[in-house]
Amino acid sequence: SLTAEFMPDSTVTIKGVMTSIEWINPHIYIYFDVTDKDGKTSQYAVETYPPNHMRSRYGLTKQVLGADFDKKQALVVEVNPAKNGKPLGWLTKITYPDGHFIKLTAEPGSPEAR
Repeated sequence: SLTAEFMPDSTVTIKGVMTSIEWINPHIYIYFDVTDKDGKTSQYAVETYPPNHMRSRYGLTKQVLGADFDKKQALVVEVNPAKNGKPLGWLTKITYPDGHFIKLTAEPGSPEAR
């Protein structure tokens, strides 16, 4: 449940380099290396919809989502943060270095929001 694990009324923006994508059921995970202002790098996990949902509703594949994966460039990601404070969030928007973005939303009351 999105509302059980994440804070749907809060958004956090992170900037990091995509290190891997787990294109698996029940949810896709994307991992980023994020460097803080002190120069320390840590891993941030971003969870999103299952593969079939990403393809059917958003037309996304692993290759499209990870288009800049090999370039090792920083991406900007907006997430609903985890309630437990872990470096984990539910993906709402990902912005690529060239400025194009992918925005994912769950309509209130939809199965995705439950």
